[in-house]
Amino acid sequence: MKTILSYGAGVNSTAIIALAILGKIPMPDYIVFSDTGAEYEFTYKYLNYLEEKGIRITYLTGGTKEKTLTEFCLEKKIMPSRLNRWCSDHWKITPVRRFMKALGDNVELWIGIDAGEAHRAEKRKKQGNRFPLIEMEINRNKCMKIIREIGWGVPQKSGCFFCPYQRKKQWIELKKKYPELWQIAIKMERQSRERSPLYTFKGGVSLEDYVQDQDKQEELDFGFILDQKCECYFD
Repeated sequence: MKTILSYGAGVNSTAIIALAILGKIPMPDYIVFSDTGAEYEFTYKYLNYLEEKGIRITYLTGGTKEKTLTEFCLEKKIMPSRLNRWCSDHWKITPVRRFMKALGDNVELWIGIDAGEAHRAEKRKKQGNRFPLIEMEINRNKCMKIIREIGWGVPQKSGCFFCPYQRKKQWIELKKKYPELWQIAIKMERQSRERSPLYTFKGGVSLEDYVQDQDKQEELDFGFILDQKCECYFD
């Protein structure tokens, strides 16, 4: 049985590696990271941090091998969608499936959904998938404690800097702390709006207006799916 950890460079999947180091579970045969090329700088730094500690990470590319997700969106004048999640499928999920297929039969995929969100694992409960954190009843807070137990720093939440599932405070932080990335997101949205004024990250409201309006109730924007998460966030 070959085991693969779908590594998102976030708290949950890092805790799985920490559990293996502590001898609580076997170390997976492969730790794979699907690289969109659109992660925040702190995520790439954390990946380097782990590699310096001797953790071997296999990087996978999705969509088109010649372009990052950012480059693809800008070239095609499109943006990620909260409705069909094509970006997660092509740049995160498909690369892992392709990697599993290349390994042949008898492969088990480990996914870092914690016990506090066990309901999110229901649709993924099929042959070949395993959820170590749920099996061991480990929630997100316990994940952080486990990471600190081996002396590692706790990673920040991973995800693309232009993910449409970000909350308002994340967009505000993007504008303040990462102005260059903010401008890329603005350009991506403006290009998409040339096709339709409704093509925005926040349901018909431009990012610039959305961030400036501090009193806007976020729940009014796509409120019926705010409780859902991007498939990239089983970190």
